[in-house]
Amino acid sequence: MLHYLSKIAERLVILFILVIIIELIDFSNAKASSLLAGAAKINITKDKPTALVNDPLYVKALVLDDGKTKAVIITIDIGGVQYKFLSEVRSRIQKELKIDGNNVLINSSHNHHVNDQLAEDYIDRTVKAVKKASQNMVPVKIGTGTGHEYRITMNRRLKLKNGKEWTIRRAVPCPQDDEVVDIAEPFDPEIGILRIDRTDGKPLAVLYNFAGHAYGGVPNKGVTACFPGFASKSIEDNLGNGAVALFLQGAAGDITPVLYKDVNAHRPAEALGTILGLSTLEALKNIPTKENGSIYVIREDITFPVRTDIPERIDSLEAQKKRVLDYFKGVGCGAHGAGTSLNFKTFLPLYIKYMMSPEFPSYYSYRYLQEKKIGKNDLEMLDSDNRRDVQKYLSNIYKMEELIKIEANLQRLSGVVPKTSFTAEILGMKIGDFVLITCPGEAFAQVGLNIKKLSPYENTFISGYSNGSIGYAPTSDAYDGEAYEVSGSRLAPEWQKIYEEKALEIISKL
Repeated sequence: MLHYLSKIAERLVILFILVIIIELIDFSNAKASSLLAGAAKINITKDKPTALVNDPLYVKALVLDDGKTKAVIITIDIGGVQYKFLSEVRSRIQKELKIDGNNVLINSSHNHHVNDQLAEDYIDRTVKAVKKASQNMVPVKIGTGTGHEYRITMNRRLKLKNGKEWTIRRAVPCPQDDEVVDIAEPFDPEIGILRIDRTDGKPLAVLYNFAGHAYGGVPNKGVTACFPGFASKSIEDNLGNGAVALFLQGAAGDITPVLYKDVNAHRPAEALGTILGLSTLEALKNIPTKENGSIYVIREDITFPVRTDIPERIDSLEAQKKRVLDYFKGVGCGAHGAGTSLNFKTFLPLYIKYMMSPEFPSYYSYRYLQEKKIGKNDLEMLDSDNRRDVQKYLSNIYKMEELIKIEANLQRLSGVVPKTSFTAEILGMKIGDFVLITCPGEAFAQVGLNIKKLSPYENTFISGYSNGSIGYAPTSDAYDGEAYEVSGSRLAPEWQKIYEEKALEIISKL
C-alpha cells in the first residue's frame, strides 16, 4: 500500500513539474512575441546660444524589441547624417546598450535653420536619448496606416519652353511666367504612420514619414526645427501623456514647401507644420492597433557610379551663358540689341506711368485728341520710344536673372569632383506591417513613389537623408534639364536603377 501511494506521489510530482515547465514555455513564448518600445527626446540646441533661437532643436529616439531583435530609430533636426556621426553613435549604442549597430537608423530632417547653434556634445545627447528610451521600454500595441496632406508641398522644378528646368530657390530669382510651361512631376502627399500605444491605450510614440525640404524658416529668422518641428509639437501637444512624435524625412530632393518665396507674408513654416501635424492626427485616430509585431532589419552596402558627363554639362551651361552675354552687347549706340538709354532711376517712373495708363501715358487724353486734330503725332512717337526703352530694360533684367541661375548651376557643377565609384548603405526595417527603406541622399520624389508602387508590402515608406549623406539623387530622366539639383549631383544617372533594384531586393527579404 505504501509502495502504491509512493508511486502515485511520484507521478504527481512529475506531473506538477511538467505543468510548471509548460507554463514557463508558454510565458517565454508570450514574452518573445510581445513587442516592447521606449521613446525619448532631448534638446540639442546650445545651452548658451550665440544667436536667436525661435524654437529648440531635438534628437528623438525610438527603441523597439520583439524578444529576438532590437532596433533603434533616431530622428534629428540637422541638415544631414555625416558618416562620422553615424559611426560613433552606432559604435556607442552597440558597446553601451548591447544593441547591434547595424540595427540603428538615423534620419535627419534636412533642417536648414540650425544657424550654428547645435550643441557641441550633440553626439553624447543622441546616445543619451537612446539610453533613456531603452530604460523606459514598456509593452506596446502598434498600428500602421497612412494619411495625406496635399496643401503644403509641391515639386520645385519648373519646366521651361527651351526644354530646360529651373529650380525654385531663395538664392536665385524665379523665371518669367511666360517662360514656364509646367511644374515637374510629382510630389508625394502621403504621410506614412506607425502608431505606438501602451497596452492601456495611451499613446507612447508616433513615427511619421513625409517629404518636404525643411527650409521655410520663421519670421524672425531664428533657429528653428522648421515645419517638421512644428508638426511634431502639434502632435505631441494633442496626444499628451508624454508621447513623442518622430518625423522621418522622405524623398524630398525636388520638393519644396508652398509659399516658399512669398514676399507678401511671413515665412510659413509654423503654419505649414501645424497643418501637417493636424493631418497626421486625423489619420492616426483611424489606425487600429494590435499587440505583438515582429522586427526585421537588413543592412547592405551598395556601390554607386559617379557621373562622367561633367565637361559636357559645363560646356552646355557655358554656351547658355555666352548667349546671354551676347545679348547684352547691343549694337551701335544702343538702338538695337540690349541697349537702352534708361537706368533704374528713369526706368521705374516710366514703367509705372505706362502701366497705369497704357492708352494715354504721357498726358491727359485731350492732348492726344488735340494733336490728332492738328495732324501731329508727337506724343505717340514719344510713347513709342519710351515703350521700346522700357521693354529693353525689362528684357535686360530678365536676362540678368537667367544669368544668375546659370552661374549658380555652373558653380555647383564645377565643384563636383567625380571618382570612380563610392559605397553607401541601404537599411531596410520592418516593424509589424510598417516597412522602411533608407536612402542616404536627397532622392527625387519619383524614386520614393517607385519604391512604394513596386514593394510587396502595402505600407512601404522611404526614409531619405538617412545613414549617410551623398547629396542630390535625381531621377535619370532629369539630367538633361540641368536644374540646380542635377548640377550639384555627383551620381551618374544609372544610380537610380541600381538603388531601386537593391532597395526592392532588401524589402523582399524582410
